Amino acid sequence: MSAVNTARIGVQAAGEGRVTGPYLSTLLGEAETDLLDTQSSFESRQPPSTAADDVRDRLGRILNDAADALAQVRIAARRGQVQDLPTAGRDLPVVADRLDRLEKELSA
Repeated sequence: MSAVNTARIGVQAAGEGRVTGPYLSTLLGEAETDLLDTQSSFESRQPPSTAADDVRDRLGRILNDAADALAQVRIAARRGQVQDLPTAGRDLPVVADRLDRLEKELSA
């Protein structure tokens, strides 16, 4: 969730004209790399039970959506479309909320 929230903050700052394109490109690229590393690590683990298969599937779908959302904003930033990032990043809050809800559900 931290990678998604980092991207959200960067996208918000871009919409307010408070960051440069090169800085944002680096920030979003690193956030995407962090998310992809986490996703890869998670997916390489064997679920310990059939009950854990459901959790793996649910989290896997959310991580895929998060990776897609981060790729969209990174691509826009690298194309110099910094002013368009709030639109390109419209899925980030939705993905962050889904991650947060799943975390709370699994922690209960």
